[in-house]
Order: sequence, then structure tokens, then C-alpha cells
Amino acid sequence: MKTSKLYIVLGLALGCISASATNAVEVNFVDSDNFTDFTAKRSASTAQAIYVQELSKFIVRKTEDRLPPGYKAEVVITDVDMAGEFEPWRGGGFDDVRIVKDLYPPRINLSFRVVNENGDIVAQGDRKLRDLNFMFGVRTTNSDPLQHEKQLLSDWIRREFRQSALT
Repeated sequence: MKTSKLYIVLGLALGCISASATNAVEVNFVDSDNFTDFTAKRSASTAQAIYVQELSKFIVRKTEDRLPPGYKAEVVITDVDMAGEFEPWRGGGFDDVRIVKDLYPPRINLSFRVVNENGDIVAQGDRKLRDLNFMFGVRTTNSDPLQHEKQLLSDWIRREFRQSALT
């Protein structure tokens, strides 16, 4: 069991390294063990490593096509509070069930920096992303546990990484 967990962690780490090494976008998660709410279950920490890899790949994929040639971006995630909450007081086996409703919107805190081909910083900042209307958007039926966080990041990337704003 320990060996398989080690292989999973190594695989995830190598996946993150190779994803950021070959792309113009680097994503880092700072102190993710202390994020507000970034797990599949109240007691699960193994999902967190998978979530880090999932969101890293998502940010890289969505951002790299929006950067002008030769530009590089660094995104540092400093906190995640996933949409929904665990409501153990419901009882009846609901201890580890995430209840998603408009009272619990997704929240992500991050900082970013974009540099041009000369190494000059062309954009940077800290953002506190929130989507209080996340339940009202047009959504497909999606079993992705990170669907609301990905939509929040996608909206931010679309606003922040317009090529006209970066050049």
C-alpha cells in the first residue's frame, strides 16, 4: 500500500514537472495542505494531489494558447475554497458528501506574472476570484468535482490573458 502511494505521488510530481517544463506557463500551489477547502472528503488528503495536478494542467492548457509567442506566465495559487461544503450534521452517511449550493461559492486566491520575450514584466497582480452566481450559469451535467473551480479559473484566464492587453 505504501509503495503504491509512493508511485502515485511520484507520478503526479513528474507530471507537474513535465507539464510546466515544456510549456510557457508555470503553475505552483503554495502550502496547499493549509488551503481553506481543497479535498474530496473531510478526511481525505490523497485527492488533494490529484486536484493539484488537474488544476495545474487546466491552467496550463487554457493559458498557453492566449500568450503571444515568446511570452511566459507564472501562476501561484495561494488558497482554494471549493464550491460546496461538508454538512456532517445532516447525519445518515452524509459526513463525506459535499453539498453544493449558492451559499458556498468557489473561491481561489492567486498571484500571477507575465513576462515578454525580453524578460520584461508586462502583467502581474494578486487576485481573489469569487463567483457568487456559479449556480446560475449554463452548465452541462458534469461529474468533475472541480467543475466550478475550473469555470472560475477559465473566466479569469479569459479576462486576464487577452493578447491585446499583454502586448
